Amino acid sequence: MSRNRMAMLALIAFAALAFPVVADAQEPAEEEDPTVVRLSFFMCDLGEGVGEQINENLETRVIPIWNDLVQQGRVEDYGYLYHWWADEWNVVIYTIAESIPAIIEAEEEAGNRLEEQYGEDFGPFAGACPHHRDGFYTLGPSTGMGPAEDAPGGN
Repeated sequence: MSRNRMAMLALIAFAALAFPVVADAQEPAEEEDPTVVRLSFFMCDLGEGVGEQINENLETRVIPIWNDLVQQGRVEDYGYLYHWWADEWNVVIYTIAESIPAIIEAEEEAGNRLEEQYGEDFGPFAGACPHHRDGFYTLGPSTGMGPAEDAPGGN
């Protein structure tokens, strides 16, 4: 085989091996899935000290379990909100994670741990909060993310 032909075959072989790398480098980077927030709204009767009992139950029983799940990296954050005026959905529990399945799995784990530790004693929450609804949301831009460079007033 002639030297020119061997050089040409070697060049073709090299190009064939290098082409996939070049093609991969030109593909846009895959975007990350947006962070998911689950909001669980409850309609609760917080009068006659029940609000304080619910708060104590969440702080002493529920939050320690979720703190452990956050430390394990199963969710990013968990917490609750109260409001004392506006509409009747006055307690909100939020969970932030990378996906809906991650939230559902963490919720199942937290429920199992609560049941192991406290049995069927759910405290005052179940009786005081008979109505409930959930929603899953993805996070959009926020001030915590910093301004976009191409937005008015951006960097």
